[in-house]
Amino acid sequence: MRLTALLLSSLLLAAATGSSQNYVEGNVILVRVGTGLDALSNTGSPVFLDEYTPAGTFVSQTLIPTTASAPNKILILGGTGASEGMLMRSTDGHYLTLAGYDRTLGQIGALSSTTSATVNRSIARIDASKNINLTTALTDYSTGASPRSVVTTDGTSFWASGGAGGVRYFALGSTTSTQVSTIVTNTRGIAIADGNLFISAQSASLPYRVAQVGTGLPASTGNSIANLPGYATTTGSPYQFVFFDLNASVAGPDVLYVADDAIGLQKFSLVGGNWVANGTIGVDADDYRGITGVKNSVDNSITIYATRKGGTGSSGGGELVSLTDASGYNASIGAPTINLLVTASANQAFRGVAMAPVGMFLPVDLLSFTASKTSRAHVLAWTTAQENNTGRYIVERSNNGQVFTPLQTLAATGNQLYNNYQVEDAKPLTGNNFYRLRIEDKDGSVRYSKMVRLQANISGGFNVWPNPVTAGSGIIVQHPVAKSKAVITIYTLEGKMLLQYPVPAEAVQTSLNSGLLHAGLYRLLYTDGLQKMSTQISVQ
Repeated sequence: MRLTALLLSSLLLAAATGSSQNYVEGNVILVRVGTGLDALSNTGSPVFLDEYTPAGTFVSQTLIPTTASAPNKILILGGTGASEGMLMRSTDGHYLTLAGYDRTLGQIGALSSTTSATVNRSIARIDASKNINLTTALTDYSTGASPRSVVTTDGTSFWASGGAGGVRYFALGSTTSTQVSTIVTNTRGIAIADGNLFISAQSASLPYRVAQVGTGLPASTGNSIANLPGYATTTGSPYQFVFFDLNASVAGPDVLYVADDAIGLQKFSLVGGNWVANGTIGVDADDYRGITGVKNSVDNSITIYATRKGGTGSSGGGELVSLTDASGYNASIGAPTINLLVTASANQAFRGVAMAPVGMFLPVDLLSFTASKTSRAHVLAWTTAQENNTGRYIVERSNNGQVFTPLQTLAATGNQLYNNYQVEDAKPLTGNNFYRLRIEDKDGSVRYSKMVRLQANISGGFNVWPNPVTAGSGIIVQHPVAKSKAVITIYTLEGKMLLQYPVPAEAVQTSLNSGLLHAGLYRLLYTDGLQKMSTQISVQ
C-alpha cells in the first residue's frame, strides 16, 4: 500500500465531496414525523431525524427505514401520538436511540392499541455516521400502549419506557426484555445520569413525576422507584428531562431542566438533598415535551434546545426553540430570550430532540482493514499509525454480523509510525463471514473497527457488490485470481486517487469498508500487473 495515498485520503475526500456526511458535533437532531405530503394518522407515519446547527440552519435529514432489510426491522411512529418519539443520546455520546413500531405503513388500526407480540416494538440505534441498527424488536415492551423513550450507555445495553409494562432492560438484538420494576408501569421519559436510571411519569393515582429507578443501572426485576426528593408528586406532566453538574461542592448532577406539557420548561437545583424550583418558562399551552442541552465549559451557562406545540392532529405542528440560562446553580432562570429555530410544516409533527452523536475515536489510526478470499484461506489485513497506547488487536468473526467470537489475537507493535498486520482464517464459516477488529488500549478501553464481509455466492468474473453501497458499509470486489502486486484503487471521477488497498496473492474476492467514502460517484480499479478492470460505484 502506498502510505502517501493513505495519509492524504481524508483530505482528498473532503475536497472531492465538499462536506462531511457524518453528524456534526454540537448540532441538534430533531425527530420529525411525517413527509408533509399526507395527513398524519395514528396508523403510522414515517420518521425523520433532521439535523440543524445551533442557529437553526438545516443540515441534513435521515429517514428511519420503513421497509425491512434483514436483520434490520422497520420503525414508524403514530403520527398523532404526542408522547412518542423521545430521542436520547447515549451516555458515551456515540449513539442516538429511538423507540417505535415494527409495522409497514398503510395498515389499518391505531398503532398504540396493538399488542407488542403482534406488532413488535422496534429500537433504532443511530451512530455519528448515520448507520442505523434496527436489529432489536421486542415482543413484550409496551404492549397495548405507546413505546416512548429508550436510552443506552454504549449501544449494547438498553433501558426503555412506555405506556404499559414499566421500565424494560434488554440487549442489542433482543426479542424480549426484563421488567425492572412493577411500581410504575406507565412511564414517559427515561435518562441516565451519574450512573443511575431516571424516569418521568404522570398518574393521578401514583406519587411520581421524575423518579430514580433502583440504584445504578438495574438489569433485573424487583427494583424500587423513588420520586426525586423535593420534586412535586401530584402536579405537573413531565416528559423529557436533562441533568447538569454546575456546583463542585454538590456530589453528582445538581441542576435539572424538565419539559412539562402542563406547566412549561422548568428548572430545579439540588439544595441540601432536595430539588428546589428555580423558575418556569412558558405556559401550559406551549406543551413543552422534548428537551436537550449543552454546558458551556467557559462560563457554565446552559444552552437548552426544546420542542413545543407538537401537533396531535392530522395536520401536525411543532416548534424547535433554544434559550441560554446563564444564571447558574440554584438561581432563578428568569426570562431568557426564546429563539424560535424551526417551525413544522403542514402534515409534519415535531417530537423529541437530542444533541448530535460524536464519532468513536480509536486509540490508534486505523488506516485500512480488508478481508480477501484465496483458494486456501480468508486473509484479514490492516494498517495502522500512531500506536501510542494500543495493547492488542483481536480479529473477531460472525456469521450474521451481530454475534462475534474471537478468531485470532495479535499484540500491537507499538510503533508510532506505520504498522502492517495480517492473519488468516483457514477454516471460514459456511456462507457469509463477517469480520471486525477489537482494538484494546493499554488502559482497558475498547473500540471496534467497521465490519468487512466475504460473500460466498457472488458469481465469477469482475463484480462489485452492492452497487450502490451505503456509506460506511462493506464493498465486496470479485476479481480474477490476484497475481503479485495486485491492488484495488478508488478514484474520484476527476481522477484523484483516494484509497489504495493491496490484494493478497491468489485472492479472488476482497472486501473493503467504505467508511472514508462520502456520498457520491467514484471509479474503482483492479489491477494485478497483467490486466486492469474498472467500474463506477455509487455511495449513498
